[in-house]
Amino acid sequence: PLGSDPLLGPALLALTDMISDPYPGYSVIPSRCRVTYDRRTLPGETGESVTGAIAEQPGAQGIHFNATIAAGEHRCYTGAILRAPKFFPAWVFAEDHPFVQAALSGLRTAGLDPQIRAYRFCTNGASSAGVLGIPTVGFGPAAEADAHVVDERLAIVELLAAARGYQEIVAAVLCFER
Repeated sequence: PLGSDPLLGPALLALTDMISDPYPGYSVIPSRCRVTYDRRTLPGETGESVTGAIAEQPGAQGIHFNATIAAGEHRCYTGAILRAPKFFPAWVFAEDHPFVQAALSGLRTAGLDPQIRAYRFCTNGASSAGVLGIPTVGFGPAAEADAHVVDERLAIVELLAAARGYQEIVAAVLCFER
């Protein structure tokens, strides 16, 4: 059991890639197999707790087995190379947190009807909130089901409503009188 969070829902572990060695196999028994999992984390989980739970599975006992977190590498415009583990910690700020309340107030001022819920995909909030502890909320135009898909789309009316929402979130957080 991976656990669950009242707002975020269950932790998930999805097999996303499997490659044998040698690859392609050419009708030989592989000497090893490398798999990649996508793991949706819960608040409080660490890279070590996630990989440890995988390595401790009964099926892994007695098998030469290694669980690690992949590293990402990106070249900046300056030529510098940034490397970091591809671990994206879950995060939640309580509904009564002052930043969350200010954001909700701003969205209501914009004429929107905000709902407290969690995205079912990863966002950059994993860095701002999950790593750095900066108060963060998720807000965007359109339906979540239309995001991060092949035919991603957005109606202009939704874009304009979101622009008003962003403007009013900033005003509410910075305590501007309007």
